Amino acid sequence: MKLKASILFAFRMLKPRSGIKTSAGRSLLGAVFCIGLSLVPLIVVLTVSDGMIEGITSRIIELSSYHMQVSVRSSSSLSKSASALSNLANEIAQVPGVTAAYPERQGVALAAGPTGRTGVTVRAVPPEMFTSDSSFRNLFATKEGSASLSSARSALIGTQVASTLNIKAGDTIRLVTFRTGINGNIIPRITPFTVEGVISCGYQELDALWVFIPFETGYSLLSGGTSTMCVGIQTADAFSDSFMQIALEVEQIVPAGCRLYLWNELNTAKFENYASTKMMLIFIMFLILLVASVNVSSALVMLAMERRREIAILKSMGANSGGVVTSFLITGFCTGAAGVLIGLPLGILCAVNVNEILSFIENVVNILAKFWYNFTSMFSVSVTEFVPVQLLNPALYLEHIPVVLPLKELLLVAAGTLILSVVVSAFPSIKAGAEKPIDTLRKV
Repeated sequence: MKLKASILFAFRMLKPRSGIKTSAGRSLLGAVFCIGLSLVPLIVVLTVSDGMIEGITSRIIELSSYHMQVSVRSSSSLSKSASALSNLANEIAQVPGVTAAYPERQGVALAAGPTGRTGVTVRAVPPEMFTSDSSFRNLFATKEGSASLSSARSALIGTQVASTLNIKAGDTIRLVTFRTGINGNIIPRITPFTVEGVISCGYQELDALWVFIPFETGYSLLSGGTSTMCVGIQTADAFSDSFMQIALEVEQIVPAGCRLYLWNELNTAKFENYASTKMMLIFIMFLILLVASVNVSSALVMLAMERRREIAILKSMGANSGGVVTSFLITGFCTGAAGVLIGLPLGILCAVNVNEILSFIENVVNILAKFWYNFTSMFSVSVTEFVPVQLLNPALYLEHIPVVLPLKELLLVAAGTLILSVVVSAFPSIKAGAEKPIDTLRKV
């Protein structure tokens, strides 16, 4: 039996001439839609996880740890003055491939506002950082006021800090820092700052921590025991092939008492956690796809039972078992391909509009929850305040999910679905090819 004949037989099984809908035909159609629908969550999870991980990663690398970071020990001579740390930053900025280098002193403090207090991470950075650095300029959104440190007592705070302390742009925030006295006593120091602006990077885990103040002010305000000093280094691309070469050149000019760290060294635990979470989600979605693919196998079993007479006639005319097996494998492949043609565009469409879909679902859920809250409150003595439902907690996820279509991974999903369809078709195909024409024709 030639390949052309096998393809023709497979085509006739997929689309009979009579046009009569059989149980096997309906099963094949159901298998197509099962595969298509199972691909939708897989593609959405793949796209959303990639976008979420890339969005969080970019904010951590660009805004928190920098591409590289030269850590300065407190025993180093560079830690004795702000100008020495600035000079080191200027020297590193001259290295080929380095786009910018900023001195920074970072420490912990207690921030106090009109209605509350909260612990914060104080970052003393050069004032021009928010205008000259593209990452700070693009990834930070100004919610109130302006993103500038125009005076020595200016401060920029995150939206979560502003919400906790009930502070707006133009208000005064008090930072309580600590230093160790000669006798070992902890001495507090209260310093007022004017909030120039309320900013957000779209990731509350970072917004809930940061208070930015000018570098010169922060250097004298933060003590050595509760703060760290570093030079943050930015390059054109933290993932480029030349990144390691740039790091080697920077390391050559790093003085004694300092150490160079790369972004992946500073965030190893987080990135491994993101990768393992993504793999677990994809594995769960793959199991759903595997269950859907089993429908192809059951549909082919029914098709083989319905086509026993045709198979027997073909074999009595000289067709071999291999040709019959090939026909059924082609049928399974075409079923999987039809599912891919349905599921892939639908999954991409859902992934591209995932923010709007989540917002719509969240609004519907909150309308129902509000209705139930109002209904139950009529029969309750003690009524608590209604808390809106959030599908994605902004404290753990990005406020807006960046949509990144991983084309290579989508092609792998499509190819894997086709291969899986052929694999699950193997057993019913071999069984159909093993049919004995004499036994079949005797029963007719």
